[in-house]
Amino acid sequence: MFQASDSSVGVEVSGIGAVGNRILSNSIFSNKELGIDLFGDFEDASGNTANDPATWIQGPTTCRTSMSSARKSASGKTLVKGRLGSAPNRTYTIQLFSNPKGTNEGKKLIGQRTSLTTDSSGKVSFSFSTRKAIALGSTIIATAIDSSALDTSEFSAPKKVVAS
Repeated sequence: MFQASDSSVGVEVSGIGAVGNRILSNSIFSNKELGIDLFGDFEDASGNTANDPATWIQGPTTCRTSMSSARKSASGKTLVKGRLGSAPNRTYTIQLFSNPKGTNEGKKLIGQRTSLTTDSSGKVSFSFSTRKAIALGSTIIATAIDSSALDTSEFSAPKKVVAS
């Protein structure tokens, strides 16, 4: 179920049966709280939902994406590296978004990596090179979409674009 409860949260997905919620290629920004909130029972103080193996099949909390670097090269392209942790041996699409300096949601879709499959421990690393320049100081965030369950993760923590 998608629910826009108020202007605090961009998209909220809640309920143990809330599966198959693809949130693709959207521009989600300027919210007081999370841009995508998977309302679950393993949330930190900020409302971010952690991996919960018990709900990989039953609910919306499917995976956690983290960015390890976002470096702008002399050629102007930005190389983004990150990791995905989720259920073992599942295939995902990672969508990457850029944001103006100081914001942490998904304002502009900059590309995606498809067909990333987690290993037997539920992990996979990824890299992505942008076609266009991303300004230094901007932030990059990601979502992960489970190709079989069709669920989308919350936004990853942001990574600031720095010079190589």
